[in-house]
Amino acid sequence: MSDSQPFTPYRNLILSGYDATSRYALIRRIADAVGAPCLDLETEVQLRERLSLDELRQTYGEAHLRNVLRRLCDEFALQRGAVIAMPAAPLLEEDIRQRLLESSWLLVLHCQLNEMLRRLHVQHGARFHDPRVRSAFLHHIRQERKLSDSRKFDVLDTTDLTPEQTAAHALTFWRHHELARLQL
Repeated sequence: MSDSQPFTPYRNLILSGYDATSRYALIRRIADAVGAPCLDLETEVQLRERLSLDELRQTYGEAHLRNVLRRLCDEFALQRGAVIAMPAAPLLEEDIRQRLLESSWLLVLHCQLNEMLRRLHVQHGARFHDPRVRSAFLHHIRQERKLSDSRKFDVLDTTDLTPEQTAAHALTFWRHHELARLQL
């Protein structure tokens, strides 16, 4: 299963973490490269619940949000060969993480803080100067850092990588793990 051979994965690839680039664009690029489906947990929540994760938490509480996330993660765990974008919060829940990792490989994206802030500033321009917006980004970054700081998972440092290079590294990671699984 070299890079030139067709690659048909069995297990899913979950991308989590935060590097201030579009996680959806990244999973779309990876999924297109292997003809796999792609799923984004945050998008699925918005489509089904008609609210963002934060709005769902504020409106119905943390317990309801956890139930929604558990239900969706159970569905995602039934997928095969999909690329999944997922925020850190559900993966920090032991039961959800274990269920997902039965059928998936997890790669956590990480970026040095100064580069992440630079990318956010470039993406959001004047909006990034609003202290409330910046505070929301920093809160999100702290949440996502909990996953990469745990040192339990494979981490890809994207500080010096373009989105294309990040996708290539993620594909190599996926291929390598699938090949290792087949050799067992």
